Amino acid sequence: MTTNVQLSERLHDAFSNARYDEVLSMVADDIECVSYSNGYAAKGKEGFRVFFMGFASAFPDIRITHRNVVATGDWVVVEFGAEGTNTGSLLTPKGAAAPTGRKVTFNVCEIHQWKNGKLTRLVNYQDALSLLTQLGLLSQPAGL
Repeated sequence: MTTNVQLSERLHDAFSNARYDEVLSMVADDIECVSYSNGYAAKGKEGFRVFFMGFASAFPDIRITHRNVVATGDWVVVEFGAEGTNTGSLLTPKGAAAPTGRKVTFNVCEIHQWKNGKLTRLVNYQDALSLLTQLGLLSQPAGL
């Protein structure tokens, strides 16, 4: 039997290796996706696809590495880092940002809810300030 932790690992591995059909096969038809750093919320497979393809298109070489994983019942909390090179447009709350060609490191925490082997809810928290600063789209605030 596959555990929910293994499902979260498989989800991120499929994403990191551009197996996007596999990613979509792992989610429930009515999945709820929330990304607080960019104000994105959607329900359904198409909304989830828009979320993850936004990152895959902006950072085609993105790779996720798990740091910490905590699980209980249907829930898995994953703290991870990701690295990628910005060679595609990045969707931001202010619109699309042109590619910078810069390699960046993401710091992310996601909460996954699994039911009957399908991802039913994903909540994404990430350090958008660090990401936008690394891309040269924001200046680092004084004192940080």
